[in-house]
Amino acid sequence: MYDDILVPTDGREGTDRAIDEAIGLAGEHDATLHTLYVVNSAAIAPGIDFDDLEEIGRQAVEYVRDRAAAAGVEHVECDVTHGLRHRSILAYADEHGIDLIVLGRHRELDHLVRGSVSKRVSEAASVPVLIVE
Repeated sequence: MYDDILVPTDGREGTDRAIDEAIGLAGEHDATLHTLYVVNSAAIAPGIDFDDLEEIGRQAVEYVRDRAAAAGVEHVECDVTHGLRHRSILAYADEHGIDLIVLGRHRELDHLVRGSVSKRVSEAASVPVLIVE
């Protein structure tokens, strides 16, 4: 049913449940698991080193890759990109033929005020979106 599953990660512990769900589905469907970290262009202050943020992103996607490998998922693709999170997730899904996007939901105040990434992605995605709390 699913050949390509995308699980974006921001490196926070709150995404672990979404990561576990995506890994389980990838294993069940023998799908390629894609993991994506977006360096959020909107949140970068002057003087912040992009290299530091990219390294955090690499560590986040490698964490997903390692957990997937430990669970027996053989095909994992990792990517770190720059942009607005929801737009970058949607663009990646379109460019890579993603069949399902699995997202964690954060309930922090800034997400309630600005609108959550999971809500924006689920409203605009052309493929199913599974939101894991």
